[in-house]
Amino acid sequence: MRNLTRGRLAPAGALLTLLILLTVATGALAQKPLGVVDSQRIIEEYAAAKDAQGQVRDFVRELEKEIGEKERELQRLFEEIESQKMLLGEEALNAKLQEAEQKRAEYFRFREQVDQRVDQEYQDKMSPIYDQVKTIADRIGQEEGFGVIIDSAAFTVLYLDPDVDLTNRVLEALARGDDE
Repeated sequence: MRNLTRGRLAPAGALLTLLILLTVATGALAQKPLGVVDSQRIIEEYAAAKDAQGQVRDFVRELEKEIGEKERELQRLFEEIESQKMLLGEEALNAKLQEAEQKRAEYFRFREQVDQRVDQEYQDKMSPIYDQVKTIADRIGQEEGFGVIIDSAAFTVLYLDPDVDLTNRVLEALARGDDE
């Protein structure tokens, strides 16, 4: 049975975007420091985050029991069909196989729903903690004059000083056709 817990992994595109941001903003960053926060360490050390992770793990364990039971039921059904294959007529065998395939399809729909429930549970439990980290990073960034504060574990920007944001300049250049 596969592990249903979810980690926060940033896609490669997010890392590339972050690297481009840091490269482009080097001039502005020369005036302002770069800050780094390790959200993975926060999750490992912050009591509320550890508690939330534990709640998610408990939730997943309960779902894994339910998944295991459904898998055993499905396995028993296919074993029953296999053992009765020679005794059943073609029509009865086809009916049993059709029933088994329907049960298999139901199982896979159930697994999809479980995955969605796990994702939602993780978001429900962990989002408030990530929101707290972002709020604190915003405050520190503004109060202490950071240009950018990144999350080194998730490769995301937690705080960005508006002076470092070049979006308006890029949009203006695009509007002028300066894309070469």
